[in-house]
Amino acid sequence: MQNMVYVNPAYAALPTSGEAGLTYRNQWPGIPATFVTYGAALVMPVKMLNGGVGVHFINDMQGSGVIIRTIASLQYGYRISLNAEWSICTGLGASYVLKKFNAAELVFRSDILNDLGYGTGTVTFDNYNRTYADFNAGIIATNNNNLSFGFSASHLTRPHDTFSNQVGSRMPIKYTGFVSGRLDANGVAVEPAVYYSQQQNNNELVWGSQFVIGSTFMAGGFLRQNLRFNPDALIIVAGISWENYNIAYSYDVNLKKMRFLSTKMAAHEVTFLYRFEYKQENIKTGQRHKQSKKVECPAYL
Repeated sequence: MQNMVYVNPAYAALPTSGEAGLTYRNQWPGIPATFVTYGAALVMPVKMLNGGVGVHFINDMQGSGVIIRTIASLQYGYRISLNAEWSICTGLGASYVLKKFNAAELVFRSDILNDLGYGTGTVTFDNYNRTYADFNAGIIATNNNNLSFGFSASHLTRPHDTFSNQVGSRMPIKYTGFVSGRLDANGVAVEPAVYYSQQQNNNELVWGSQFVIGSTFMAGGFLRQNLRFNPDALIIVAGISWENYNIAYSYDVNLKKMRFLSTKMAAHEVTFLYRFEYKQENIKTGQRHKQSKKVECPAYL
């Protein structure tokens, strides 16, 4: 939710100054086989390109190392000013992906029974590494009233993500869309947002709002569900901003009836963002000076 560089490559054209971000997510920390993700991103505006470029790196470890996916991406965004109020950003992204499958980390029922002295057939899987290229594209529209919406498509070439080369094993295209806004009143800003993603038969809807107090403190909540309105999690968000630094923390409260696992199936996510100072030209004197600009960014932007 806080890492728009990963969701939509058109975001590379939005920031007016450079941004560097770090992300850490720990999914289901209460069970032995956790899912941990690390991410780093850098976005820089490029005036001569009328947009910006971005790079981001992701290391995703699933099941305590059964699957490790490392991604390095390069993005380019182009900004178009339609009129005095509306702008459109389009973007393309290209990624190099390294996927490692470590079957030695898997534990089957037969492994436990054999350790107890019962002779059963052993299930075996081969380890494999796979590298492939991946591409995505997106568009984001924004206006001066802090209203924005966007759409993106990932895995455009449907790469082979597994050991199989069959057509049916190719990765499905993932579609995402969002709408967000910002309303200011008496020193408090309300930032409602809706995010939706669809990949083959799987869909996810996240909606809610966060509140910014005095441009310093942020808190809010979002509900994650599918289109059948079966809630999956309540996402509690809090953050703080000072000078050019922003830190956000979110906690997923599991809402599914999973009995004793319910209290263990949560998630922690921490996002750090730093906005660089930029040089602004003084038209009267022709001199350049550094200036720190506070950018009011709605949710997901």
